[in-house]
Amino acid sequence: MPTIAEFEQTIDTRYEQLSQLLDLTTQQESAIEQGHMNELMRLLGVKQRLIELFVATSDQFKREFDSFETQPTVSQAHRERNQACNTMHQELLAREAKCQETLTTSRDEIGEQLMRGEGARRAVAGYQQTSTPRPQGGGLDLSSDG
Repeated sequence: MPTIAEFEQTIDTRYEQLSQLLDLTTQQESAIEQGHMNELMRLLGVKQRLIELFVATSDQFKREFDSFETQPTVSQAHRERNQACNTMHQELLAREAKCQETLTTSRDEIGEQLMRGEGARRAVAGYQQTSTPRPQGGGLDLSSDG
């Protein structure tokens, strides 16, 4: 069974991880808005590792909380920090959903632009074929056979 100090440290760790995730989400939103896909991919890689750490810390928090026979008595500051973690987690989930929605919309718009561009390319190619003069009638055989 962990000590109260160890349990409070787990709360602190979760808080720091969520703060970092929210900072990265702000950068992610900016990268999406500006269309910087390389930067977005880099940020998502960093976030993925931090999310894995956060999930592990959250599992640890639950195990530690469940290991106490009665509700652990933590400082007021840590009760407030834990409540802040819950609020931050909900904010993170909402912002992630918004990012995903924005990316999906952007992807669909780009797809439509590409389809319109492909249609225009085909139309131009079709007009070019009809404007190229084709030989009419029989052609003369200019080869010398003897």
